[in-house]
Amino acid sequence: MANKRIKLKNATGDYLEPYTTNVPDASTSSKGLVQLEETPTAESNKVLTSGTVKAALDNKLDKTGTAAKATADASGNTITTTYATKTELSAVETTANTAKSIADGKSRAVSYASYEAMITAVNGANNSDFKIGDNIYITVLGVPDLWIYSVEETSNSYEYSTDEAIVSALSGTGTIQVGYYKVAALETQKVDLNDYVPTTRKVNGKALSGDITLTAADVGALTEETASSTYATKTELANKLDKAATAAKATADANGNNIASTYAKLADIISYEEMA
Repeated sequence: MANKRIKLKNATGDYLEPYTTNVPDASTSSKGLVQLEETPTAESNKVLTSGTVKAALDNKLDKTGTAAKATADASGNTITTTYATKTELSAVETTANTAKSIADGKSRAVSYASYEAMITAVNGANNSDFKIGDNIYITVLGVPDLWIYSVEETSNSYEYSTDEAIVSALSGTGTIQVGYYKVAALETQKVDLNDYVPTTRKVNGKALSGDITLTAADVGALTEETASSTYATKTELANKLDKAATAAKATADANGNNIASTYAKLADIISYEEMA
């Protein structure tokens, strides 16, 4: 016999309480004894199906799990506007280290015979061997010396080809990375000193560190006073008679006799004539 839902009433036709009613099955569209809902809702007294509960829980993070993404910290601070990234901190560190090096007056330096020797050494250096601001001097002429511009987190080995390639790269991008270090050209350039002499060199006992004043004695010359008492001037020589010349005027003869008082003029001599 099939099950039936019934409600009882008495002889006068009144329904008896409690009574059974034709209650439909619970669903999301009709209430029945309880009403179901597919999405959890705040302050709702409806019933969730087990499948709805599972779907909702599948999207929740387990209490021991790790979130794939987070936009805020535990205190509610927005991560992107509250915290600095490693890249940003690296830039700040580079700037700070540069400033500290300048403030400390630190200028460590190493030297290498050539770019190729420098590339080999720095490629193999640890990330703590050099500091920002350290100088790298290259002995060979015609190429700029270098300085440590930044220290990178990862090493990038530089493959040497030619000095010209390095100079071109430095001129184009400003830096090249050799191992852990980015290097840049120093502002000042080397000068070929082969044609120069040191300031300690001396000329006649006088150092070249300042202006040199030479005296007559320094070059073996006579002083003005000594020269005037030893040598005749050009004017004085012009007034002298060459020994083979004839004097235009003379006041004495070769024996020192005064000509005017010793000798008579021809005009003063009385002439005579013999009588026939």
